Amino acid sequence: MSMDYLTPESGEVKQAFVRLGQIERALCRAAENYVPPIREERYLTGRDVCDYLHISPRTLQTLRDTRQIPYTAVSDRVFLYPEAGIRKVLIRNLRPAEYR
Repeated sequence: MSMDYLTPESGEVKQAFVRLGQIERALCRAAENYVPPIREERYLTGRDVCDYLHISPRTLQTLRDTRQIPYTAVSDRVFLYPEAGIRKVLIRNLRPAEYR
């Protein structure tokens, strides 16, 4: 009767370490992208809103200054935007495409 031992060089251990590395990278990516909700509402940063709407930071500032989008001022230079509010603005301003 032969006894097999697991060593750091054995295939099963190497596969387990590779898989653990993949899981660790996936968890790190998830942690980087996680935005905790505030009172069940998800808030976006200015960069997130610019990416979402395909606009420049200056256009975002104009929308904020003219009160066309909802926001919360965290400090003098930090603003958070409720995701649901941004979606409402998009739906309210939705125009059908013109076919030619």
